[in-house]
Amino acid sequence: MELSCPISAERVNESVIRIVAFLVALITLSCILFSNYWAMLFLVFDFSIRAFTTRKLSILKAISIRLAKSFSLPPKMTDLAPKKFAATLGGVFSLFIAVFYLLNFQTIADILSVVMLCFALLESLFAVCVGCYVYSFWQIFVKNNQE
Repeated sequence: MELSCPISAERVNESVIRIVAFLVALITLSCILFSNYWAMLFLVFDFSIRAFTTRKLSILKAISIRLAKSFSLPPKMTDLAPKKFAATLGGVFSLFIAVFYLLNFQTIADILSVVMLCFALLESLFAVCVGCYVYSFWQIFVKNNQE
């Protein structure tokens, strides 16, 4: 089975996405170390902005764009659709983590946080977007069920 992202006219700079993922990893690590659900609620908000709007209100995206320019990182354009899907999954994951922290289910929240940390580090360090793979599998699943 070959994985491929559907082609769309909307593109996004992968260098910026990787910096965003690194910032998400740092915030998630702070949540694990300090049981800081406020930071996780911030991630819910930021992921939601990136997943459901086209506005440039995402704080992490704004910081990442400035960092990419500061380090003169060359733009590498990639399809936006799987990245938006991955941001949606990140928002849902962050919401579950925040709820588990608020309900004092520390162990479950920590386990989910470690999983999210691993996914964010895979994206930032190795350009492996787990959400994009899920998106590709989802597209194959939908396509096969429509036939």
